[in-house]
Amino acid sequence: MGLAGGSLIKMLSGLKDEKNNTEWDKWHVFWVDERCVPLDDPESNFGGAYEALFKDVPIPRENLHAIDDSLYTMNTGASEKSAEAYDKELKSLSEAILPRGDGGLPIFDLLLLGFGPDGHICSLFPNHSLVKVNDERWILPITDSPKPPPERITFSMPVVNMAKRKVFAAVGEGKAEMAKHILEDANKTDGSIPAAMVEDAEWLFDQAGSSKLTTTHVNFEFPGTPTLLGLDKKEE
Repeated sequence: MGLAGGSLIKMLSGLKDEKNNTEWDKWHVFWVDERCVPLDDPESNFGGAYEALFKDVPIPRENLHAIDDSLYTMNTGASEKSAEAYDKELKSLSEAILPRGDGGLPIFDLLLLGFGPDGHICSLFPNHSLVKVNDERWILPITDSPKPPPERITFSMPVVNMAKRKVFAAVGEGKAEMAKHILEDANKTDGSIPAAMVEDAEWLFDQAGSSKLTTTHVNFEFPGTPTLLGLDKKEE
């Protein structure tokens, strides 16, 4: 599975309750984007997920595929070599761990994605040149992120779309307006709203996160894997 950072990380802590009922040794966890900072830095997506969940469950450390923070001592100049190393690591894994699909792209079982108020996903920002990169690289460097720190690494959009399941979490009123825009009227191809370019995504909502959606557009179904999933069946 691939994880995003931000507010999504806080939702992982509930999985601690499943630590004795989950085959953690079968999990391999990757990060869809990462800031080029030390792993114990408060800004690290890996560090946030480790504190929220992984330090408290018996997952082998080698199954947590983090960025190599020994490659840099500062953010400036870190993204190129970090992206190259992460790309190389993922491509070195056997297909038993990370299967390949069309064009040799990796097939993740699940990506848990967040999105920003501007519609960015991973570290693919609106109208940035990286949004439409489609080459042999799975991992891309970004040196000019509009959000600090400026240097990061990110999955490419083709890698995101190759995953079996892509799930967005829209929790809280702050996500409601952009969720509506992504689902109902955003351009799906021009790169102005990268989240709208994710194909066949599923959505997890709470009541506040879904509050702006057109009622006829919402199709909540339980159980199963519908296009739109609700966090609370009572709010169906």
